[in-house]
This record gives sequence, C-alpha cells and structure tokens, in this order.
Amino acid sequence: MGDTIKLAAAGALAFMVLDGLWLGVLMKTFYRDQLAPIVRLANGGIAPNWPAALAVYALLGTGIALFVIPRASSAWSAAGYGALFGLVVYGVYDFTNYSTLRQWPFVLTLADVAWGIVASAAAATAVRAIVR
Repeated sequence: MGDTIKLAAAGALAFMVLDGLWLGVLMKTFYRDQLAPIVRLANGGIAPNWPAALAVYALLGTGIALFVIPRASSAWSAAGYGALFGLVVYGVYDFTNYSTLRQWPFVLTLADVAWGIVASAAAATAVRAIVR
C-alpha cells in the first residue's frame, strides 16, 4: 500500500508539472479563449479552484498507480497503457462537457483529449521509471 501511495504521488506530481507547462505556458491563450465565457480568470490567466485541482491530480496519479503501472512491463507499455488511460479519462470528461454544456467548444474537446493522451502517457512513463 505504501508503494502505491508513493507511485500515486509521483503520478500526481508528473501531471501537475505537465499541466503547468501545457495550460500555463504553451496553450494558455488557447484555453483562455476557448473557455472565456465560463472559466475563472485572474491577471489574464486561468485561476483554478486549487483544492479541487489538487483532488484532480491526486485522482489522476492514483489512476496511473492502480490501473497503468501494474500492467506496464516496460517504459513503452507504460506509455501505451497510460495513453489508453488518458483517452478514457479525458474522453469521458471532455465529451461529457461537450454533450451537456452550451459553451464547450468541439475544438477544445479534441485538443484536450489529445493532451490527455499525451500527458497520461508521459506521466505513466515517468512513474514507471521510478518502479524500475
């Protein structure tokens, strides 16, 4: 159990770093513009509800630790299972939002699911490196 918690924490940290770069630097304007009618903003950037965001990262890290790493016999399989995990998790989130929210753009759905696949593959690979 202790190892699972450590792996979940490593996964959460990996997602935080990756999302920080993606949402805070590389795609900051894209997400801000796409979500303008509904997003929390401060000082020209997205201002998340941090307790909720930390819960998201803890859940993502736990998912990597419980569902991806036990199946990952190599870095490549960690990336593959991580990508599949990202497709499922981000796909459910984004397509649910697209199907229920009037101001959730389809282009955002596609971009965010693609990001979820990449981020989850990268996070799983990083966590797998710790296991090795």
